[in-house]
Amino acid sequence: MTIQEALKIFENVRPQGNRIINEALRTVESAVGKQIPRKPNIWGDGVDDDGDLIYDSWACPCCHEEYELGYDDYEYCPNCGQAIDWSEVEK
Repeated sequence: MTIQEALKIFENVRPQGNRIINEALRTVESAVGKQIPRKPNIWGDGVDDDGDLIYDSWACPCCHEEYELGYDDYEYCPNCGQAIDWSEVEK
């Protein structure tokens, strides 16, 4: 079973009126969901000598904490633990 399949099961299991179980399920969903890598939000605020934008910052797609690209390239966000997918980012 994949993480995505397990999350689908949790989506359909919501005991009516049991606040504690529902809160526990939301906590588990959040923790498991953060194991699925998500692409960072990348932007730049300067240009090089040719006038091309320099991409030098990124933010966690989950908590939006900001980091410096090329220096703070974490596998997991240090703030919230979200797995980061760097597969399409040139470093």
